[in-house]
Amino acid sequence: MNLLLPPDCSPDSRLLLGISGGRDSVALLELLLAAGYRNLVLCHLNHRLRGADSEGDAVFVADLAREHGLIAEIEAEDVAERSSRERVSLEVAARRARISFFQRCAQRQGTNRVLLAHHADDQVETILIHLLRGTGIKGLAGMRPVARLSGLILIRPLLRIRRNEMPLPIRFREDASNASDAFLRNRLRNRAIPALRDAFGRDFTPNLCRMAEVLREEERLLETLADNALVSLRDGNGGLLLKVLRGLPLALQRRSLIQWMAETGVPGAGFRHVELARALYSDPDGPAKANLPGGWHIRRRAGRLFLQAPF
Repeated sequence: MNLLLPPDCSPDSRLLLGISGGRDSVALLELLLAAGYRNLVLCHLNHRLRGADSEGDAVFVADLAREHGLIAEIEAEDVAERSSRERVSLEVAARRARISFFQRCAQRQGTNRVLLAHHADDQVETILIHLLRGTGIKGLAGMRPVARLSGLILIRPLLRIRRNEMPLPIRFREDASNASDAFLRNRLRNRAIPALRDAFGRDFTPNLCRMAEVLREEERLLETLADNALVSLRDGNGGLLLKVLRGLPLALQRRSLIQWMAETGVPGAGFRHVELARALYSDPDGPAKANLPGGWHIRRRAGRLFLQAPF
């Protein structure tokens, strides 16, 4: 089975492996070991969501590390408390907790490359979630085989492989919450996707994964075009020149605005905020100021757009 690994990830490379103890991550571990990867660090975060079962997962991962002579990085965080404190869903809180954990592991282990066990069936779930939330090309392109996030390089060697094509590990931990419909991803996996397959009359996973690959390349092209456009759009003081911006195709206007906001530090800017920005220069007699997330504002003045940070 061919793992999708970048050229600089040789069997001698120090690599972090995100491992829950479940079937998929243990299967990835076994495939890596069979391919000669021995400089692995097993990284497990106990989310403290399933009581004794969560503690058992951590013990299982520690045992796996000892069995194979590998380093284990194991921590625990109360994800439910984080969810309440940050006023986000459990899924978002868990994702934030894992990224922070991987950053600490990367600092201690001297490598920022993190292997994750997402496979083709996970990719389909991700694409459908993004579709239903109304995202653009970036969302429909799904997860990238290699992605940069918060100083980490996230690598998904199984992204082109179906779950039923992966070897079944001899030992792994069953997560009973995977059968629960409490989480959106589980509802898609357990109910919506089987119903869609029945309605469509065949398995659409290969089609959606192929679409995602095509859209990832188109997304890269749009990113490059927007980067180039921003060079001519900038006014030298952090703002954008409206005369130049109005002359761009609409798709490139939107892409340039979202990249500009993200680079400047506006948190969570999306389509709605881009349209607020466009309204400022589409109607010269309209409002000259709009609110953005995180207390930021966008303003129009003297032929330019500029962002105003929170006080």
